Amino acid sequence: LFTAVLLAHGQASGFNFSLAYGHSLVQTSSNTVNASAVIGLAFQHDFDRRFGVALDFFLNSDGNASIHSNDWIYSAKYFFADNDATAFYLGTFFGYQHVKGSWREYTGTGGNGYGTYKQTDVSKAQFPIGIRAGIRGGLEGYFAELFGQVGYAIGNGDLYTVDGKKVTSSPVYLTLGVS
Repeated sequence: LFTAVLLAHGQASGFNFSLAYGHSLVQTSSNTVNASAVIGLAFQHDFDRRFGVALDFFLNSDGNASIHSNDWIYSAKYFFADNDATAFYLGTFFGYQHVKGSWREYTGTGGNGYGTYKQTDVSKAQFPIGIRAGIRGGLEGYFAELFGQVGYAIGNGDLYTVDGKKVTSSPVYLTLGVS
């Protein structure tokens, strides 16, 4: 019983809201990279003074296209100091990213002189994996977090072709944010 009380005492949990910058969700053959806006909600749990985990849900919207994603990211964190106060951490993450959207392609004018468009809906599942680092306050009471994560999206590839140019989902998974 004494051990159970000690283990329960060392654990803390908390929720946080995130605003972040994300790497572009798509790549074109012109290699144009656009930033994406990211908002999110996370649940964080510390198992002891040096080890914690988090489950993040991010909504990601690409800059110039009607492409967006829903991301579920699980991260494990090792804190370099006791995490009951502000501490730096380093860890790994893996997750699920559902990239989806639509694209309108101009197909020319018909016999009536009006332009016609072809609507293409796209959807792709990817699995980001990588490294996460940051600084976070203790979970007891109010806390804040500043973080960055970079990794590779397993399963990236072709989304659609427009005017003979391929548009692919980005293999880079990068997020810089504040919670």
